[in-house]
Amino acid sequence: MYDRILVATDGSADAERAAEHAVDLARRYGAELHCLYVIETRTAYDNAIVEPEIVHRRLREEGEEALDAIEADARGVGTVVSSIESGVPAEVITAYSDENGIDLVVMGAKGKSAFKTILLGSTTEAVVRSGLPVLIVGEPER
Repeated sequence: MYDRILVATDGSADAERAAEHAVDLARRYGAELHCLYVIETRTAYDNAIVEPEIVHRRLREEGEEALDAIEADARGVGTVVSSIESGVPAEVITAYSDENGIDLVVMGAKGKSAFKTILLGSTTEAVVRSGLPVLIVGEPER
């Protein structure tokens, strides 16, 4: 049913839970697992005092850490492809999915945004609206 599964991560708690599900699905279906971290290019630091290169480097390091954690959990899955891209996350996720023949996108309900009260994060909502098959993983009920 699934040959290529994409887990899109930003390192948030929901994304970590989504990665667990993606790894499990890849094992169950013998699917190729794609792991994607997108460095947001529409940020407030563009005009800030902080050097954009420093922020970009730190975000790349965060992405590498998030992808390394998924790869460690995915040992024995088979093919694991990891990528760090820059751009508008929803656009990068949908383009990556189209270019790589992704059958299922797995992502967290909410990312690292300050808007914790919304039902779905804006990136997740935009990917859902793209028409791709998406599995959304959120925080368990307490």
